[in-house]
Amino acid sequence: MKPTMVRYEGAVVVGIDIATTNAAESDPARAKIGGLWARFRQEDVLGQIPGKIAPAMPMGVYTDYESDDTGRYRLLAGAAVAKGTRPPAGLAQAVVPAGPYLLFRGEGELPTSVIETWKAIWAYFATPGHEVRAYTTDFERYPGPRDVEIYVSVR
Repeated sequence: MKPTMVRYEGAVVVGIDIATTNAAESDPARAKIGGLWARFRQEDVLGQIPGKIAPAMPMGVYTDYESDDTGRYRLLAGAAVAKGTRPPAGLAQAVVPAGPYLLFRGEGELPTSVIETWKAIWAYFATPGHEVRAYTTDFERYPGPRDVEIYVSVR
């Protein structure tokens, strides 16, 4: 999988969030990400978000990295909103800063395609000679029912 270097303009995303680790996510008894996205769909969180930027699409924002891909991080499932939009009670927000990102694209049945794309991302960065992950903010966008775009912040 060959990524594309892009400059993202930045965004504010409102939604629901959890804190987890990749180690926890590999253990079905401790995994939280699947439950977060199930709640997002079941509670129609997308429909509760005010000020969505069109076209409104689900986004997953990874922030508050404790260290690297082995540490704790926060994941917010939501949508990009207009500047100045405040999250209503029960929802949180995350800021995606403007800057350079490597864009990885996945396609196929969700969530399998997302998991496979993240595996490709980890393999990409494990290979010497590539860009260095910043571990500031990474995010996923879901432009179609079988498409995922994963933006990874780099130095």
